Amino acid sequence: MEKFEKKIEISYINYISSNSKRPNNINELIKSQEIEVDDSINLTNYSLITLENNIWNNTIHKAYHNASTDPNFGEYSIREKLLSFFFNYTVCLNQYDKFFTFSSNIHSLFELKEINDRRENIVDTVSPYFNQLIQEGLSSGEIEDRVFVQDYYINVMLTQFFLITKYWTEDSSNEKENTDEAVEKSVHLIMDLIGPNFADSAFQLAKFIFQK
Repeated sequence: MEKFEKKIEISYINYISSNSKRPNNINELIKSQEIEVDDSINLTNYSLITLENNIWNNTIHKAYHNASTDPNFGEYSIREKLLSFFFNYTVCLNQYDKFFTFSSNIHSLFELKEINDRRENIVDTVSPYFNQLIQEGLSSGEIEDRVFVQDYYINVMLTQFFLITKYWTEDSSNEKENTDEAVEKSVHLIMDLIGPNFADSAFQLAKFIFQK
């Protein structure tokens, strides 16, 4: 079953990459890509929407896996871990650039709900990774523990995630090298927003003085 799911995902990617459109249904995909279907597989369990969402999910999981299995990942700062994740994410996008560019764009008003649902699906997939990094950063002091604001840290990271994805789809530079610079600037912005800064230091000093 797992082998079939992987095969049908690749076939879906290839179909869109070659035709710049989605197949009308799962049966058209199977027929056009000449996929052999075992009698034990129930095709009614598969939908194109779910298939496309799964491809995005698997890409995010792969990007984080590739980043976190680096032998030095455990020694990285939170800034470096974010950079590693985003760099690996764009590498994964580059692997199937035509598919992800097509999937990221709206081609019809009828797709608005699907796009919104996919966005929510992506948020659910990537949020645990960001939350893990936020907790690590709070523990290490790399991320400032600010009352009333801390809950918005995840939103900062998610916003940058979608901005990087959008920038990547529109990047016409050689091998999308400008996206690398966009990643660096985005991560530095994230850490500038959620990390300790002058105002935090001044507040902590004032708090210390007036407690005496």
